[in-house]
Amino acid sequence: MAVISMLCLSASREGEPGPAGDEEIVVTTADTIEDLLNLAASRPFDVVMIPADLALTPVLNLLEVPGGAPPLIVASSEKGTFFIDFRAHDRSEGGIALTVREAYRARMAERDLQERERQLSTLLSNLPGMAYRCENSPAYTMTFVSEGCFDLLGYAPGDLVGSRTVAYGDLIHPDDRAMVWEEIQKALKERGAFRITYRIRKASGDERWVWEQGRGIFARDGSLLSLEGFIADVTHLVLTTEQLRRRELEEKAILDNIPDIAWLKDGDGRYIAVNMAFEQAAGKTADELVRRTDREIWPGYIAERYMSEDREVIASGKRALFIEPFVRGDGLEIWVETVKTPIYDHNGRAAGTAGICRDITARRAMEEALRKSEERHRIFLQNFPGIAFKADPGLRPLWLSGNVEGITGYTADEIVSPWVGVDNYLHPGDVESGREFLEDILTSGKESAADFRIVRKDGAVRWGHIRAQAVRDAEGRETSIQGAIFDVTEQKEAVAKIRDLAKFPEENPGPVMRVNRGGRILYANGASRDLLKTWGTEEGGVLPETWREVVSSSFASGRIKRRDIAVDGSDFTITCVPVTGADYANLYGIEITERKVMEIAVQDANRKLNLLNSIIRHDLLNQITVLQGYIDLTEQSGEGGPYLGRIADATERIRRQVEFTRDYQELGVKGPIWQDACAAMKKAFASLSPPGISLDCTIGSGLEVLADPLLGRVFYNLVENTVRHGAGAQTIRFSAEASDGGISLVYEDEGPGIPEEKKKNLFKWPSGKDKGLGLALSAEILSLTGLSIREEGAPGQGVRFVIAVPPSRFRYREEPA
Repeated sequence: MAVISMLCLSASREGEPGPAGDEEIVVTTADTIEDLLNLAASRPFDVVMIPADLALTPVLNLLEVPGGAPPLIVASSEKGTFFIDFRAHDRSEGGIALTVREAYRARMAERDLQERERQLSTLLSNLPGMAYRCENSPAYTMTFVSEGCFDLLGYAPGDLVGSRTVAYGDLIHPDDRAMVWEEIQKALKERGAFRITYRIRKASGDERWVWEQGRGIFARDGSLLSLEGFIADVTHLVLTTEQLRRRELEEKAILDNIPDIAWLKDGDGRYIAVNMAFEQAAGKTADELVRRTDREIWPGYIAERYMSEDREVIASGKRALFIEPFVRGDGLEIWVETVKTPIYDHNGRAAGTAGICRDITARRAMEEALRKSEERHRIFLQNFPGIAFKADPGLRPLWLSGNVEGITGYTADEIVSPWVGVDNYLHPGDVESGREFLEDILTSGKESAADFRIVRKDGAVRWGHIRAQAVRDAEGRETSIQGAIFDVTEQKEAVAKIRDLAKFPEENPGPVMRVNRGGRILYANGASRDLLKTWGTEEGGVLPETWREVVSSSFASGRIKRRDIAVDGSDFTITCVPVTGADYANLYGIEITERKVMEIAVQDANRKLNLLNSIIRHDLLNQITVLQGYIDLTEQSGEGGPYLGRIADATERIRRQVEFTRDYQELGVKGPIWQDACAAMKKAFASLSPPGISLDCTIGSGLEVLADPLLGRVFYNLVENTVRHGAGAQTIRFSAEASDGGISLVYEDEGPGIPEEKKKNLFKWPSGKDKGLGLALSAEILSLTGLSIREEGAPGQGVRFVIAVPPSRFRYREEPA
């Protein structure tokens, strides 16, 4: 690591720099300026920090310090910091000029940067809104907020940064949060800007409308870094726009709902606005009338009369009444009573006219209104999501409108044509019932509805809901049928799925119940009857106290709980599953009677086998003891010959293998149990009490592992391995560390370790001379519950056995209060 020597005044130690990168900064301090200059003159420093108001003359003497290059001078004050770099430069005429230009450009760049930062800060402070940078999460945790935050939200920037006081996402109106999130995510996906208008709630509780524009900031590798944008209060604009829109709608509604023709014209005689009655009478839409003069609308003689009347009203400044002809849009000339009134601008000058006239030809007015009404209905039917239809008494379609092709695959013209019959688009199984449905409507004259299958042109089958009624003529006779068809395929499929799902609990052969947090039974299927009888309760009642505790514990921990129970001669496992985000849990029962019987049978068989194994082992050990006794006597007499030692070794190996069967016979016989890892290791260590070796267990007493009851034997084998092979080991360390969502139990000693060539077969069942069974047995015990063991130690540095424990196989026991 490089070392940077630095000299400064003692008063400057508060701002002393810490380690930076690969360099270490060694600081020397002086109490006074004189001491600082003397120290700088006595030996070289890389950096000298001085007050900015110190005269530079004494400092320039530092250029002549012995021992190499002059230091970098750092002049610091409250107003800023600048540097004096006396490194050697090219002292030629061109080199000096280059140095001067570089220094000047660096100074100008610094000033320009400061000015830009000042301008940006001033701009952000004075913008009527809030600039921000935040995380892409529903909380929108802010990492930067401009000063406009307070005026906009009533919170200081520090309140929002890091969600210190409040998260910005919590200020968004609950009804708008999903929309805001979807719009932002859509823009991020398209790598574009988002523009959203929504409501927020200020610190005062006031609800305001805001407009936000921003975009995602991405790294070079394409990952999203943050969101940046600007938010402004547009409440006034939104409310004003809404008020104007409402006022316009109200005024237009008033004008459109009067039977008289009304309009506004400017001073040039151009129409500014017309009501619906005017549109109907003129036979033109508002777009065709507005910004046009009478000459562009009416026949010449009518147009000249209207314009003359307008000039008269404007000149007189008085309201005038006229009885005059009115040429309708269809060419029919009718008579109307017209009232024209001058309209004035803000200066009080007549700027146009307002007119209203009443059609005295009521019948014609009614015909025009009917025509407009039909036009509106035609547009409606063209955009109708279903199919509107009309059929003759022979049930032949007369016309269709709406989403005909989308539902049937045929165009409306194809269905009306004689080449496509009802059997082409109605399912064969529904043709007859469909005809009966329509004929019944004609006969009864009543409105009716039914569902039928529609065969599309491409062969796909859809469900259609038909609602129809008979149409009568003036004499009350049913002359046709009209109605609407809606595509209800998705609804049908959804209902069928719901119906099937509703059957699931009742069809379950095991008990299925739903209970609330208090243990009240909200639902129980038929298979739960015997269980409820055993508990002495019923649907709508409450669970027994023991099971209420199970439910309460499951809700509190958010984990699944299981218990076994006997019901009327059968055994069940009842599983309590808390439903996330709900106030109820589901209980599922599975009958385990056969499994219990098999477990008992297996346990009985194991007991008998273990008894047989124990008897045989006892007899073998007795015979081995006798054999070893004879071998000892033979050795004492000296009559054994050269093979006696081999016989003794073979006998000892047989004895150890027989002893091993005592441990192996218990392997997997009992189910896994929760065991305190540290306590189990301490017990195994104490049973051996190895002289000269201590145990350092850093695992807390709360860590428990779900493992075979022989877990203690695994720890015993590890300690025994250290005693037998760890020459020089003085301490055994037992610890736990996180790994891959689970934990690892780590066993280490200070012995010679295990050679690399022996690690490959370390946990395999041995064969041959001087090979133990302990590690192979340990791996087998651990594997029963999904645990595993490996050795990671370096040869010559001790062993390091790592026991990997999956996430579901460990827990931290809560200490009693």
